[in-house]
Amino acid sequence: MRKYLLFLFLLIASLLSAEYVEKTEAIKMLQQAKADDYPDCNEVYISNEIVVLDEHCRGDEITESYRKILTDGAKKDNAVTFWYDMDYGDIDISAIELIKASGEIIVFNPDEILQEKDNSYMGWSNIYSESSKILTAEIPNMEVGDIIFTKQKNIIKKATMEENYFNSFYVETYTKYINDYLEINIPASKKLYIHELNKSDFPVDFSRIEKDGVVTYKWTTQNNPLIIYEPNMDNSDFYAHLIKMTTVESWEDISRWYYNIVAPHMKVNEAIKNKVLELTEGITSRQEKAAKLFYWAAHSVRYLGVDKEKNRPGFEPHDVTYTFETRGGVCRDKAALLTAMLREAGIGSDVILISSGSRLNFEAPMLWFNHAITVSYDENGEPEFIFDPTDENTKDFLPKYEEDNSYLIASKKGVTLKTIPISDPLKNNSTVKIQLRIDENNNATGTIEYFFSGFSDTVIRSRLSRLNRYEFDKTVSGFISSLHPNCQLISFDFVDPANKEENLKITAQIKIDDYISTFGKNIFIPFEPSRLNLNMVYNWMMMPFDLSERKYDFQLMGAFSFDIDYEIEFSEKLENPSIPKLELLDFEGFETTLSIKHNDNKMMFNYHFENNNIHFKQKQFEEIKQRLANLTKYENLYIIAEIGGEND
Repeated sequence: MRKYLLFLFLLIASLLSAEYVEKTEAIKMLQQAKADDYPDCNEVYISNEIVVLDEHCRGDEITESYRKILTDGAKKDNAVTFWYDMDYGDIDISAIELIKASGEIIVFNPDEILQEKDNSYMGWSNIYSESSKILTAEIPNMEVGDIIFTKQKNIIKKATMEENYFNSFYVETYTKYINDYLEINIPASKKLYIHELNKSDFPVDFSRIEKDGVVTYKWTTQNNPLIIYEPNMDNSDFYAHLIKMTTVESWEDISRWYYNIVAPHMKVNEAIKNKVLELTEGITSRQEKAAKLFYWAAHSVRYLGVDKEKNRPGFEPHDVTYTFETRGGVCRDKAALLTAMLREAGIGSDVILISSGSRLNFEAPMLWFNHAITVSYDENGEPEFIFDPTDENTKDFLPKYEEDNSYLIASKKGVTLKTIPISDPLKNNSTVKIQLRIDENNNATGTIEYFFSGFSDTVIRSRLSRLNRYEFDKTVSGFISSLHPNCQLISFDFVDPANKEENLKITAQIKIDDYISTFGKNIFIPFEPSRLNLNMVYNWMMMPFDLSERKYDFQLMGAFSFDIDYEIEFSEKLENPSIPKLELLDFEGFETTLSIKHNDNKMMFNYHFENNNIHFKQKQFEEIKQRLANLTKYENLYIIAEIGGEND
């Protein structure tokens, strides 16, 4: 403990007057850092970033990074990686060094050890540039206690958005910084908007100095709060302390900018006009017209890269005539073509930028989008349908996983950032329908059917489509046998997961010996509506609640619902059935209902579960988890009744 306090004293003393940390001091500080001082970390960093921009937001970003290896786990990651885009800039790697725990410094020649590759990370993004590159190398003989030092200069030759610059400084993040320093030098004529979000009590040293027509902004943190990964965490940008810097005043500015990027490429020719007439002939409904054009663009235009754009690679589409003629293009090309065809059919439409997979902070306008798709408008000019034509086998206009994402319309007048609303839970429904008939020997025969729609369909379809026929049959048999230990699968039929025209459905003929039990005059009937494990989707969707505790805000994959429909028929009238009382739920967006019908020798039940909220605060976790757990405690209940009497 005394050693740790001494280390903190030396650290604080060295940083009280220090912002930028010189190399000798950085190495000294990291040499003193021990694994015991950072029990949650495999490595610790010191970082200096200095940005110098001109009035066009061109210039240099110089980054010095020091990484100390604290554990064997960190030692396994022995790669150094640098990114740049040839269309927008260049990169100069001036130093790669391995500083051994003994003090020995091994200097590597960047030109000799670095290999240039296409940026495979662009596969995660539909907004990409074919000229995005990665430089990477593996550092040999790394050991615990070593320090890796790199220095790079990213040369901004062309701003991604003309005349503009964006950056972020994360106070709370997944990386532990002993010292993190950011400096931005920008002409006083350029306004830099600074947005400090989710501000905490953690101190951030900030200064702004204007001299000789240049404004210098500096941010420094020491020993920042560490975010430790949890499954299904919400986007940390909405709860962790961070600072965003942008020269853009409003989202409307980006909206107009992208409109002007897209507009020159939207002129249609006779071939496109004729195709629109062909596809929409005889159709009067706006939605049906839109559907015809969407499915054609999604299915007939292949998703592939073609000739590189000239102006704004990664954002600028090709001429729609070129995309139509080649029947190929990436997201921005397909979106532009669909938009042009919708307009030709008399349906208002625009290309939109979307942050696929996440939301953006509304307060800070930044060009941080990774996908381009299409929006159409209703008769009042309001957004009606959003289309993603990049999925060539799609059934839905928009995949459910792109809901709750931020998007920005490319608009001539300029519009603000919006969020795609989440679907009604009923549109993401899965249903288990059980119909059984009981014979005089208490055996059951009947059917069990699984229906899936929306997000539930996507989840199960994705799982089943990866299986061969043997694995498929085994998986379906497992689903069905979960109904009862004595369940025998007689046969089953299904909608092929490759068939995108129909919702996924599985229908099975089953037999269950000794399904009900008797004791005296009473019979005991399994109360299937209480069996949440009958639903294939529920456990997967509720995975965020598998943890014993949570430290951060969290989210579900989507809003969804499920139903258990249970119908059981006897050969005789059912007398005085005693039906278990289930605890129902109406809490924080989760709701359950139960309906019961009894008609002579037949009983019918519907158990319904839904959630219409997907974002939750950490403080909500414990009580929601407990309430959901309460729903599962009824899974072995029985209906108790008597058989006999005359039917009315």
